[in-house]
Amino acid sequence: MKSSDKGFLLHRISYSESSLILVFYTQKNGLAKYIYKGGKKKKIAMHPLGLYEIAAFKRPESDLGIISTLQWENPSLKLLDKPLKVLICFFLSDILRQTLKEEQADTGLFNFLENAMQNLNTSQDDKSFPVQFLIEFIQLLGFEPQTMEDPKFFDLSNAAFLTESSGLPNEINGPIVTFLNDMFLMEASDLELHKEALPIILKYMKLHLPSFDNEKSFGIIKDILYT
Repeated sequence: MKSSDKGFLLHRISYSESSLILVFYTQKNGLAKYIYKGGKKKKIAMHPLGLYEIAAFKRPESDLGIISTLQWENPSLKLLDKPLKVLICFFLSDILRQTLKEEQADTGLFNFLENAMQNLNTSQDDKSFPVQFLIEFIQLLGFEPQTMEDPKFFDLSNAAFLTESSGLPNEINGPIVTFLNDMFLMEASDLELHKEALPIILKYMKLHLPSFDNEKSFGIIKDILYT
């Protein structure tokens, strides 16, 4: 069956000497995998979180579609010539690849990714972008912590900001608690704390998402983006 869709590239896997397996989060089908025959020899850029128009065939008994044509949907985006933005795309695509498992459409999630990539394209503050993206992504997936006025502690395991310590592991305190609470309320303004906030947000995700582990990609973004 022939179909057309558009999707954000999450992952590419070498399939043969000339071909690729490409994993997209698509508008019509959610998470989808395709064989791209001869993809290694094509001139089209395989940009992580690039948005592509996909024309493909798929047999009912197969989990893999076969791409007939692939086209970058918005070539006006200037991410490819901005190394820090490309790095952020690699980092975020690694997170999405680990967290998005459903093979079904989610219009809200697709629109969120579309808006986020447009914002990254025009953003003048790349260092704050990953934290802002992850906060909104956590809220979209529905496992954000319980916020409150003037918290003193953040219990990561129980997903709650607190005025008094729970005495349990995976609890943090200090100025970063207020910053994170305000981030989830969309009220934060202290941009200097984004570097400190990112590993905490990733630890929170690791505690609440099965098999989530992005230490490798975090190590890269930490060493380059926040130097």
